[in-house]
Amino acid sequence: MTIIDLKPGQSGEIFQLDLDGKLKSRLMEMGMTPGTSVKFVRTAPLGDPINIKVRGFNLGIRRSVAQNIILK
Repeated sequence: MTIIDLKPGQSGEIFQLDLDGKLKSRLMEMGMTPGTSVKFVRTAPLGDPINIKVRGFNLGIRRSVAQNIILK
């Protein structure tokens, strides 16, 4: 299950980031580490990006990135 499998208002816990390099490092610096709870807030009108809530702040990420964030 990934973040894009969630519906608005649903939550999940990050299991792993299936990403490489700078993007993975950047997301981890922003608090998206394994064990962290994320909540799917909404999708932009055209479907990309999506808005999630992590550690009390809202974060907009592309669907292509969200499909690589695996949840428990």
